[in-house]
Amino acid sequence: MKFLVSLLLLLTLGLSPANADTEQRPKIGLVLGGGGAAGVAHVGVLKVLEANHIPIDVIAGNSMGAIVGSLYASGMSAADIEKVVHDLDWINLFRDDPSYQIKSYDQKQQSADFFSAFSLGVSKDGVKLPGGLIDGQRLMFELRRLLKPVDRVTDFDRLPIPFRAVATDIRTGETVVLKQGNLATAVRASMSIPGLFAPVTIDNRLLVDGLVSNNLPVDIARQMGADIVIVSSIPPEANRKLDSALDISLQSMDLLMRKTSDTQLASLTDKDILIQPPVGDIGNLAFDRVAETIPRGVQGANATLGALKKLAVLPEQMPRRASVQPKTVGRPIKLARVQLENESSLSDKLVLQKLGIQSGEVLDDQRLQAGLDRVYSLGYFSLVDYHLTPRPDGDYDLNVMARKADQGDQRISTGFALSDDFNGDTGYQAGVKYVRKGLTTQGTELRLQGVIGERILAKAELHHPLQDGKETFVAPSAWYQERDASILQGTQQVAELRASEGGAQFDVGRALGNNAEVRAGVFYQHITPEVKTGTLTLPDDSLAEAGIVLQYQSDTLDSVNFPTKGGRVTAAYTQGIQEMGSDTDFSRIELKGERVLSRDKHRLIVSGQVGAKANNDDGLVFSASNASGDLQTGRLSFVDNDQLVGNYTLDGSLTYMRQLAEIPQVAKVHVGASVGGSQAWQQANEVSLSDLRATGSVFLGGETPIGPAFIGVRKTEGFDHEAYFNFGRDF
Repeated sequence: MKFLVSLLLLLTLGLSPANADTEQRPKIGLVLGGGGAAGVAHVGVLKVLEANHIPIDVIAGNSMGAIVGSLYASGMSAADIEKVVHDLDWINLFRDDPSYQIKSYDQKQQSADFFSAFSLGVSKDGVKLPGGLIDGQRLMFELRRLLKPVDRVTDFDRLPIPFRAVATDIRTGETVVLKQGNLATAVRASMSIPGLFAPVTIDNRLLVDGLVSNNLPVDIARQMGADIVIVSSIPPEANRKLDSALDISLQSMDLLMRKTSDTQLASLTDKDILIQPPVGDIGNLAFDRVAETIPRGVQGANATLGALKKLAVLPEQMPRRASVQPKTVGRPIKLARVQLENESSLSDKLVLQKLGIQSGEVLDDQRLQAGLDRVYSLGYFSLVDYHLTPRPDGDYDLNVMARKADQGDQRISTGFALSDDFNGDTGYQAGVKYVRKGLTTQGTELRLQGVIGERILAKAELHHPLQDGKETFVAPSAWYQERDASILQGTQQVAELRASEGGAQFDVGRALGNNAEVRAGVFYQHITPEVKTGTLTLPDDSLAEAGIVLQYQSDTLDSVNFPTKGGRVTAAYTQGIQEMGSDTDFSRIELKGERVLSRDKHRLIVSGQVGAKANNDDGLVFSASNASGDLQTGRLSFVDNDQLVGNYTLDGSLTYMRQLAEIPQVAKVHVGASVGGSQAWQQANEVSLSDLRATGSVFLGGETPIGPAFIGVRKTEGFDHEAYFNFGRDF
């Protein structure tokens, strides 16, 4: 009878049992501050709160606190979030560059070329820099994936736990409290650290990390009705070394964060609880150590356990939160429509074709991420994002937002390479490349480049797709270059040449999926060789080659400089035709390939190439013995960046490497050894494997953010042992 009376009273008052419980006790708010990687310690705090049955009625968070807080507010348990922390690839989460393997062959060639050290946009108004070092492409996708169970909730008060994210309007400096809209977008805005992450636009306001205005939003939790607040605040990093621009920038942000946090901490009362996880030397960007922070969060919360237990309730009195986990399992999402918001100069048809998701399909997260990455890899966008819109019939619309890159369609990139034999012979190459993207809606690009140093190059190329899908294209080009080449007799170098070359070529090609392409073209080139050293007598002052060329190329590697699997193949046939301006009729075949095998941290790289002039041994031929695009691992060439000149060439090597260590955000360090041989002959009857010039090296190699680096010792037959150092890719 008493139970029926109580139930009638509850119905009369319009209260649920959970709401009644809240009325009978203080309303508790959880405040989670920012802190970068160290802020993952909040997960440890949540574990202690759950274990001791501390109810949480509202959550307010900033930056990493907004990430952890939103996941908890969405219905995840502390254990669920801890699993996410351990499963996420944190290092790659903050890298925008899509996987090398999903790029088209042309994009692979562009990303693997010499000009990769630095890139920026240009326009008539001057230089255009990106909004941040990181656009947040992968981060945004992960937030959407993790928060998918509540992606239909647009009022954050309707989440299993009411939630607020805090950001800053970078134009006015005002605190912006995000309480409605898309939860993933709100969280992404809250963690847009100025200069590191690109800002996010919401309701025409350009938003960055809340640390600028309110890193510890105690006041926001009180506005949500909290009578008592539990604050998890990450202490500023102590004893940070101030010996780099990044360190100084982070220290400046810490000082700003302290100023905004101190005001909020001063508002705490005796009823409130402050938890400060002892994160020690785990810095804001130490994402390789996030797993270490959770036990420290537990330690910090346990230090206040006496006060926390005063807020504890019986297990059956814990607020009931709607479980969101069943929504993520066994319920396929059918896409009724795919809609695109395309801000670039590319056609919608091309972008949708790259996306590869069509109406009527069942949504697959991995396929969707790969499609978004393919669109992003086109280089026209700062962010390719999506959201799902439910329809009355139970299906969804997939809305894809492709935001135009801050740098615009005109880009300047630079490249450089250094070499030194520690015996007074130092070489360098430095270059600049200009790319004008989006000349047509199909994605036509003009590419201009210049290099000075050991090799001098000026080249112009137009890459014009003949249709939106970009499979078939034309590529006219013209160039002038000067480079060195070596003449061998047996295992001895008898001369070194400096060749000046000017030429033009017109190719028609077709992409074969993402990994290969075929080309057919006509070409003309005029070469003037001069003897730098040696006693070689050249038959002519110059030579002209003209004719047709057929070429097949493929690339299935998973990385440019230190691949772990896959390979490359190039096969080319050239026919010289006197009627087109060639000095002689000739046929030349060139084959080149590399294959990478790996197991755990061990890698074996097999590479080789062969060139043959089929029907005419007169004159000299400049082979592609060390052309751009080679793996260059271990730097086996016995004279840096020199070609072997001959009508018949043979080159092969075997390289072993093992990864020794990884310095996050700095380098992956490898140790290795290489053996190989190479030779060039002028006449077919001279070809003999016994003439191969043996070479070998042992080295340390590092994969750095601005290029590969090698230091080692090598020995080539006919030369003394020499130490060597190389940085950057040869061109």
